[in-house]
Amino acid sequence: MVRSSILHTLLLLTIIVPSLLLLLTSPAPVRASDMTITPTSGNTGTIVHIEGSRFAGRQATAYWDSRILLSKIPISENGEMSFDLQVPSDSKGSHTIRIADDSNWASSTASAAFTIIPGISMFPSVGRPYSSITITGSGFARLEKDIKVTWDKNVLPVTATANYDGVWSISFEAPGPDKGIHYISAFSSSTTASDIGEHKFIVGPLAEIKPTSGPVGTEITMDGYGFRTSEDGITITWDNRIIVVNLIAGTDGVLNTTFNIPVGIQGHHLVGLFGSDFTPVGTIPDMDFNIIPNIELQPSSGNKGTKVAVYGTGFASGETITLSFEGASLNAAAVADSNGSFSTSFIAPQSGTKDNKVKATGATDNSAEAAFIIERAVPTTPTPIFPSQGEKLEALSSVGAVFLGIIKELFSMIAFRNAGQRGFGLSNITFDWSDSSAQGKLTYTLEIANGKDFSSPPVLKSGIADSEYKLSADDVLNIGSHSWRVMAIDDIGNESSWSEVQEFEVVPMSSRVRILSLIIPLIFMCAIAILSVVIWRRYRTPL
Repeated sequence: MVRSSILHTLLLLTIIVPSLLLLLTSPAPVRASDMTITPTSGNTGTIVHIEGSRFAGRQATAYWDSRILLSKIPISENGEMSFDLQVPSDSKGSHTIRIADDSNWASSTASAAFTIIPGISMFPSVGRPYSSITITGSGFARLEKDIKVTWDKNVLPVTATANYDGVWSISFEAPGPDKGIHYISAFSSSTTASDIGEHKFIVGPLAEIKPTSGPVGTEITMDGYGFRTSEDGITITWDNRIIVVNLIAGTDGVLNTTFNIPVGIQGHHLVGLFGSDFTPVGTIPDMDFNIIPNIELQPSSGNKGTKVAVYGTGFASGETITLSFEGASLNAAAVADSNGSFSTSFIAPQSGTKDNKVKATGATDNSAEAAFIIERAVPTTPTPIFPSQGEKLEALSSVGAVFLGIIKELFSMIAFRNAGQRGFGLSNITFDWSDSSAQGKLTYTLEIANGKDFSSPPVLKSGIADSEYKLSADDVLNIGSHSWRVMAIDDIGNESSWSEVQEFEVVPMSSRVRILSLIIPLIFMCAIAILSVVIWRRYRTPL
């Protein structure tokens, strides 16, 4: 009995222990709750990018609703995956994209919703008048009925019914012989034309250019439609003059090429396109291109004094052109040749603006602009320091200055000069201002005016190296009110603006100087008189 119990126990252990070990060593599944798809809606055939993470297995399978679309999708060691999936043909509405891995854990799956919207495609997209066109619709409702097609918003006399996957097809001939771009759409009782949008169908032979206006040299993109398959010998003309030859259409009869607008006068010009005998001259309607005036500067940047060449195109034949720089007329003019082109030059003036507008204006009101960039900024404006606003300065601040003024006045009278009391003015005063900042070497120009009139200042000094100037004997200012200002100039002639004007006044002398100026001459005269008497008496006394 005991032996039987032991055998039963051993048997249970041999069954339970391996099961426990399997449970302990198996990885715990984690739900891939962060699966994302991009985009979440679109037409049949849309490519959807799928990102997934936290999967337990090593490979995954992608399902569209209940059917398998992709299998053996690799999963990284950290449980992540990334792949693209193409939306299959199916009916309009919401469908489920589901991912399951090979771990056999039911929770190691993820899903997301994708909405199919209806759309159409056509073949071909380019044809000649009355060409056969096939329109295929997809993403419509299952068994959707009475689907109609429109041509330039006109309903065609054909209808279709969608199959179980929402797919249908209609074939018809392009209505009418009209060349150009036409628009096709579709609708039904449950699908509107705005849901489908408009799709272009080109009836050729036809060509179009972009852009349709611009200056000489503009690169033009040309698309030609309705050529024979791989048709060669295709030629481009400009005002009936050949400019490009030996182009070849694609296997679909479409030509894609680029070329540059040749030299020509302002206004409208004809761009032509023709091919071999299959597409002769006149088959494709000419296109219009409008040339607009343009100028180029060489160089397009510099400083004051830089010589700038101006090349203009697209003006009228024989038109006279004048130039301006930031609205100010330049001493430069030209006459356009028979092709509307000209060349001239000018010397860059000073400008406090970095980007400056150079404008060429023609006699027939044609105009074009270009930018000239000033590389060096003008010097900063100095700030006056001394004399300050309202400062009063003594003309004769010492007794010596009084006597010096008298001597200068007497000398002027003896020399028959019109002194005008200059000998009694201000001198030996230092005018001071703040330093200006700029590239290169700087000098300053100082103006001192009588009153506020700077039209003919009595003191005008240029080329001052330092930010101060001491009046010399020749710079004497008369008694009265005066004003002063200063500007900075760099080594290429760029001038700062004038500083603020500071007013000051020159006053004659203080009471102390006036009294001393009277007393000292009296003392001097008394001393001379006494000395004269002493000398006279000495010489009068007999030896």
